[in-house]
Amino acid sequence: MEGQTHPSHGLGQADKAKEDLEQEFFSLDFSVHKSRRYHEKLAAFYGSWRDRMRVVTAIAGSGAFFIVVSGWQHTAEVITAFVALWALLDIIVMPDKKHDKHNELCRRFTSLAAKIRRSSSTDAALKELMAERLLIEENEPPCKRLVDLEARNDEWRSRGYSPDELVPLSGRQRFFGYFVTFGLPRLERWKAERQHHATAAASSSAATAGTVSP
Repeated sequence: MEGQTHPSHGLGQADKAKEDLEQEFFSLDFSVHKSRRYHEKLAAFYGSWRDRMRVVTAIAGSGAFFIVVSGWQHTAEVITAFVALWALLDIIVMPDKKHDKHNELCRRFTSLAAKIRRSSSTDAALKELMAERLLIEENEPPCKRLVDLEARNDEWRSRGYSPDELVPLSGRQRFFGYFVTFGLPRLERWKAERQHHATAAASSSAATAGTVSP
């Protein structure tokens, strides 16, 4: 009948809500897997550092002993000083504790990732999973941003997405990122350019759709 409003039964709204929920689950899943990779990288880094320290200390200590026996006193003093400095560095960095910390966080994020895969896609489940992620993040040490970005790239690559989406980290940033964060302004400019191109493309698509629409 003319003038009568036909109910939409909220189908469009329901589809939009479902799409938003799926996007929230995707974002959560990606974030958790990225964090798992991040802590896996740091656990491996500190574990390798710890093992190398032990080997170097053992070799240097044995070498100093034989040099003393051979009568090369000055050389023995240099090696002993090196071992002491190496031991001091071990105390300051504490690679043992950091390895164990990141290894535990990696395990917890892996467990959460498995729980997300088993979970039903509901608002209640999403809230519970996000709350669990926050509880894990509460125990995280300060973030090493460059390592975090490398973990993001690894996860993005593993899902088969375009290389254009990867953050353009330099070789120096990938190597020294475990020690210091630098070069972020260049990465921020890259991000701003991508956002600008994405906005321009969306505006162009909307304009084209408006022209075609009756």
